Amino acid sequence: MVGGGVRGRGLSAREPGRARPGSFLTSVCNEDPWAAARTHTVVLLVTVVGTAYAGIRRTLLEVLGSGRSLSEDLDFYTTGIDLTAAAIGVGLVITLAGLAVGTAESVATRRRTLAAQAAAGVPRAVLGRALLLETALPLAPGMLLAGAGGGAIGLWYAALAEGGGWSTSWTLLLVPAAVYTASLLAAATALPLLHRTLRPTELRHA
Repeated sequence: MVGGGVRGRGLSAREPGRARPGSFLTSVCNEDPWAAARTHTVVLLVTVVGTAYAGIRRTLLEVLGSGRSLSEDLDFYTTGIDLTAAAIGVGLVITLAGLAVGTAESVATRRRTLAAQAAAGVPRAVLGRALLLETALPLAPGMLLAGAGGGAIGLWYAALAEGGGWSTSWTLLLVPAAVYTASLLAAATALPLLHRTLRPTELRHA
């Protein structure tokens, strides 16, 4: 039997148009307000590094293409730049994997709450959207700041490298958008686990 408190909250969830991801998300955040911050901090750090690298890489390639201060073959420098990109890419993959695992762990930890919400009449679609909003909403403002910070580093390097005056493409700001999209996709990998948790056979064991 579902408790009276949960049943009471379920009455409004059954009413058409009353079930909202935001209300459920509030209860989730109250349970563990720091769960998202622990993972999102690493995502934002990778975003700053990746955005800064995109700007610095463009400036470096322009400097190298100009032929200034080349004591080695051009391939010597470009290989190092490419290896740096590969290292950042590996770090991003590890970070996204951690985000996916953290989201799945969050679903497993709140299994009883999710089962009670589903039994009370909250639609699965609402629970699914709430799961994605746990990543989307807290990460969005931080991603904007991370992109701005990384872009500022790229502009600063372009202004100082070899006397300055080097151009910096604003396409480097696509890096935060790409990381944000990848983060949402990583969080979405927990949706099958969520749907399994909400099956009637699973609810009896919640």
